[in-house]
Amino acid sequence: MSLSGFGGVEQQFATFVRRAAARPDLHQAVVVCSLSIHPLHRDTLARVNDWHYEKRCCGLKLPQHPRAARRARYRWLGRRLRPDVALLWNRLGEQWRVLDALGDRRCLYWEHGSAWLAGDETAKQTVLDRLPAVICNSQAARRMLELRWQYRGIVRVCPNGMRSTRFAEGPRRRPADAPLRLGVASRLVPIKATCLAVHALAALVDRGIDVRLEIAGDGPLRDDVIALARELGVAHRLDMPGVVADMSDFYARIDVLVHPALREPFGVVAAEAAAAGCPVVCTAVDGLPEVVVHGRTGFCVPPTGDLARYRALGGDTRGLPPVVYDPVTDRIVTPRICEPAALADAVMRVIADPERYARMSAAAIAHVRTAFDFDGHVDDVLAAAREYAATGTLAPAA
Repeated sequence: MSLSGFGGVEQQFATFVRRAAARPDLHQAVVVCSLSIHPLHRDTLARVNDWHYEKRCCGLKLPQHPRAARRARYRWLGRRLRPDVALLWNRLGEQWRVLDALGDRRCLYWEHGSAWLAGDETAKQTVLDRLPAVICNSQAARRMLELRWQYRGIVRVCPNGMRSTRFAEGPRRRPADAPLRLGVASRLVPIKATCLAVHALAALVDRGIDVRLEIAGDGPLRDDVIALARELGVAHRLDMPGVVADMSDFYARIDVLVHPALREPFGVVAAEAAAAGCPVVCTAVDGLPEVVVHGRTGFCVPPTGDLARYRALGGDTRGLPPVVYDPVTDRIVTPRICEPAALADAVMRVIADPERYARMSAAAIAHVRTAFDFDGHVDDVLAAAREYAATGTLAPAA
C-alpha cells in the first residue's frame, strides 16, 4: 500500500489496519509501496506486528534495473513475513511481482479503483488471469472487472466501511428560508470535477438563492477553482479552507454535500456526509448510487455532458480514466459530466420542503449505520482472507 499521501483511500486502509489490529487472533504485516510515509500514518504502522518498505532496503532505494534486485526483495519479504494470505491492495498492474514471489495460492487481490485506470493493460490482464478469486469494495468494481477485463473468477463484494464513529444524534431540520450552505469534500484534481459545483453555485445564485459553498480539500486545481469563481461572480460566496482536520465538523455545518465526480468506485465522502445527517447530491456513476439511495438519502444526477462540454465549463481532462461504469445501463462508457443546472435542480429538490429534508437526513443516517458498519467490513474481509487461505479460492455468492 502506498502511504505517502493522506487521501480517502489511504485513510480507509489505515482505519482497516487499526480496527483489524484489535482482533486477538490476527497477525498483520504491511508492505509500504511508496518511498515515503505521511506523518499521520506513523501511528497506524505502530499498531501492526511488522512492516517494511517494498522498494527500500537498508535505507537505500532499490533501482528498477536490474529487475533481479526487486525480485530478490520480494522473495526476501515473502520469507520474512510468511503470510497465510497477502491482501494485494489495488495497484493491479504491479501485483504480478508479488504473485511471482509468493505464488498465486497465497495472494488475494483487493480492488479499490485500479481497474478503471489506463496503462499496464497487459500486466493487469495477466494478474487477473492468474487469480481464481478477488474481493472488491463495490458492485461497480465487480462489474468493472467483469465487463472491462472479462474477469471470470469469483468476485466477492466487501463494501467499504464508514470510518467515522461520530453519527448525528438525530435527523436535521432546516427552515426553508435559511441561507443554504453547500459543501464539497475532495482533492482538487480533474476527476473530482469541482468546477461543476462552482457552476452549480452560480446557477443557484441566479435563481435568487442565498447560498455559500465551502470546499474541504486541496490540490493542483485550487487556483483554477478560485479563478472560475471570480469569473462567475461568486468568489465572495466561496470558502476554501484547504484540508480540514475535523471532517465531522465540516459535514455538520453544511446542508448538502455536492459530489459531481466523474469516477468514484465507492464514494467514502458521500457515506461520511450521510453519517452526519447531510443529504448528498452526486453523479449517478460507478459506486455512488450504492452509497446514495436516490430520492431517499439524496439524489444521483445522470451525467449527460461529454468531455468537450467539461472543458467548456473550465474542466481539466488530463489524466482522466478512459472508461467508467454506468450503473443504470450496466455498461462501460466514456466519462461524462453532470450539467450544473441539473445539480442545482437536485439541490433545490433536497431543500424545497423542510419535511422532506428531515426525512432524507434520517434515512441517510440509518442507511450508513446499517450498510457500512466498519467492524462488519473488517469481519467480511477477514472472513474472505481466511477462506482463501484455507481453500485457495472463494465460494460463489449465494
